[in-house]
Parts: sequence; C-alpha cells; structure tokens
Amino acid sequence: MRLLSQEHFSVIFEPLRGKRVSLIDGRGNAGDEIIHAATRQLLREFEVEWRTVNPFWDPIDTEVILIYGGGSMGGPWPHANALRIAALNTGIPCVVLPQSFIKPEEMPYKKVFVRERASLSYCPTGILAPDLALGYEFPEVQPAEHERGVFLRMWHSAFPALPKVDPCVHCHTAGQYIHFAAKYNHIITDRLHLAITMLGIGRRVTLLPSDYHKNRSMWETWLKKLGCEWANRPEHAA
Repeated sequence: MRLLSQEHFSVIFEPLRGKRVSLIDGRGNAGDEIIHAATRQLLREFEVEWRTVNPFWDPIDTEVILIYGGGSMGGPWPHANALRIAALNTGIPCVVLPQSFIKPEEMPYKKVFVRERASLSYCPTGILAPDLALGYEFPEVQPAEHERGVFLRMWHSAFPALPKVDPCVHCHTAGQYIHFAAKYNHIITDRLHLAITMLGIGRRVTLLPSDYHKNRSMWETWLKKLGCEWANRPEHAA
C-alpha cells in the first residue's frame, strides 16, 4: 500500500526526467532505509536515469546530484555534513530531497525540499514536499502476533527518564523494520518511520513527540490526515 499517490512527488521528480542524475545515500537507521528504497521506486516510476555514488571518491559526471531525504539539516552530525559539502564541491547542481531542519543551513544548493511546515521557518526558500517514505509501496504483511507495543528511541528522546525499547537497535533494513512492525496491531512510538510503516501496512499507530519539532510537524502536515493518532506521552495514548 502507498500512503500518498505518485502525483504528490511530481514536484520533486518530474523536473528530473531526461536528465542524468547521481544519488547520494545518507547513513541512518532502518527508517532511513525505507526512505532510500522509496527514492529508488519513485525514480523508476518517473523514468529518471540515475546511479548511486559516493561523493568522497566516485567520479561524478551527471547533470544533477540528489542528496538523500530524511534526517535533519543544520544538525551536529559530521558525516552527514561532510557528505553534503563533498557533493557541493563537485560544482554540479545539488538538490536536497525532503528533510527537516533543526536550524538554518545556508549552503548553495540548487533546490531544497522540506518535508514538514515547521522547518520552513529555518529554510524559507524550501519547497514543501512529502517525506519520501509516504510514497513507498509497502508490501502485504503477516497477521499481527501482539495487540500493542510501546517503542521509544534510544537517542534524541523527549522522554529521557522512561525505559527504552528501540527497534532501530536491531532492525537494519527496510524489510526487517516492516516485519517488526507487522507483529503489532497498535504501536505507540516516537520513531517517525515506524509510525509511517504502521500506516503503510494498514495498522493503528500513535505518534509521540521527539526532542524537536519534527514529529509534531509531520503529524500536522501529513500524518493526521492519513489516520495517525497523536499523544504527548505514552501513557496518554488512547
């Protein structure tokens, strides 16, 4: 099942038709792997000619570089920042796929897509577009084994005092994340892409806040309309 139709992503991919494109993946968790898989699905559907590159050592001879979606711009993550700088240093126009912003990052990108409205205050020239995981074609899954689970992130948590069970500790691929989510009828979580996965497989999910605006803004911008519930704390979930 796909949560948003192909047309929602035309603003990103339609201008790339007929161009030679390089794609840079980020380093992340299983939720980011769903974004990477969705990126490739959408590139194929929009008939874009592309190849994956590493800007640190691969020769790049294309018209556009796509910088991975997901994650947060303006943050203190050296590898992510170094990837973007290496891409810009090629001199090839760089397009940032939908991201959130923690603070402004004023770099000479050709175009920046922002995945939720709150981040536009840090990137007012950004173009609002959905998180690419909302365009992922989720597979059919097995029946649930458990009624309910509460899963909180180990890092960047809004609930530092609560005990944590974080599926990103032991799920490393999109398939593993989907298989994990499918074990539950209802999940309460602050993991954004676990929430998106639950929606994508047709299950109930309650999203919790993260330690900055991303989750709440994603819920207000896209996920509320798709049936995602919201709670300010795990114990407040209906």
